[in-house]
Amino acid sequence: MVSKTGKQYWINRTPYDQTVNINPNGLPCTINNPLAVTNVGSSNNIDLAAGLLTGYSVIHKFGRNPAIGNSPETIWQHGGVYSYLSAPSTVYVSSNAPLVDNPTGTGAQTVTILGLDVNYQEVTETLPVNDTQGSVQFLRIYRAFVATAGSIGTNDGNVIIATAPNGGGTVLADIGTIGGGTTYGLGQTQLALYTIPAHSTGYLTHLTMGLGAYNNSGTVLLLTREFGTDTAFRTRDIMDVPGGSHHRQYSVPIKMPAKTDIEMRALCSTGTAVSASFEIILKENSI
Repeated sequence: MVSKTGKQYWINRTPYDQTVNINPNGLPCTINNPLAVTNVGSSNNIDLAAGLLTGYSVIHKFGRNPAIGNSPETIWQHGGVYSYLSAPSTVYVSSNAPLVDNPTGTGAQTVTILGLDVNYQEVTETLPVNDTQGSVQFLRIYRAFVATAGSIGTNDGNVIIATAPNGGGTVLADIGTIGGGTTYGLGQTQLALYTIPAHSTGYLTHLTMGLGAYNNSGTVLLLTREFGTDTAFRTRDIMDVPGGSHHRQYSVPIKMPAKTDIEMRALCSTGTAVSASFEIILKENSI
């Protein structure tokens, strides 16, 4: 918005300059062309969620690790500490229930993968669940979901996105299942990690975590690694929590430069399920 001073007008014999507010579209502010207001970060910011604020977007990340013990693990479905690629790679999508999860099966048929390329630009690819090698080179993968499915409506087994066939090489994402005995496919990865794209700066506004048993306790860590620091992760927040759910709100968001890796890890009583989520407002560096 800019203001322009036009001709003078008079009130009680006193001259006043006439000021007109101009919106970015070049037109005066009127009831039909209201003043543009950027209200980023409000808990009621529907405009941000709807993508109506130019240069701003939001990413909601969440993950779950079904069984964390007394050694730190990434909060993701596959378990263990997540391995990042040092060079981009094509990927394969496979399932441990190939008779059900396949391009013509009743389970997961295709999977859409979201990530970053070697330049930390956003890329996406949809692949069949049959170990077909993809064509997109991924350096990071931060989300994957079942795009099409048969009559089950989701995945039947664990669907693995990896750098080699049959879940070999480096596992980058895992669309798992929940339940005992009869299981249900989650349909999307559970990855409490993210990497800021090259064109943006991230502002982490809050995070949550939950321990599956009230009689257990755990330690949850928020880790970041800025670009150019090799393998050096920093602990940006740490919480010793009892069982149940917990929330951390940052009145001043934590700034994350472009290409920063963000990850949540935990350690706790043996075999404890841990879930976590966080939200980041992304601001385009060009504005």
